[in-house]
Amino acid sequence: MLTTVENHPHKGMNGAVVRVPPVVRSRKQRVTITLPVALLERLRNAVYWTGHGTLARLIADALGDAVAQMEQANGQAFPQRLAPLKRGRPRSKNQPTPTLTASTTNEPDQ
Repeated sequence: MLTTVENHPHKGMNGAVVRVPPVVRSRKQRVTITLPVALLERLRNAVYWTGHGTLARLIADALGDAVAQMEQANGQAFPQRLAPLKRGRPRSKNQPTPTLTASTTNEPDQ
């Protein structure tokens, strides 16, 4: 995970510069996913009633826990990908892609 480190000096009560430990902030990237509406509502309710922070933080924490469990079951962290993930929704191999044929057009047969 890429991180940035910030170290800002602060002035104490007597005006002296006081060094504080660096703050490590993780870089973030926006990801768009589709979730079942019922699950999304449960997540929103959990954030509302627990004061967990934001919906994004709850999702990030839950996904972090899930990946940690997967890595533990694997015995180690997964290696880096060899290629990018395929984008989009996977297509089922059982259902052929519909094709436009003469019988499905609005033009009369000639």
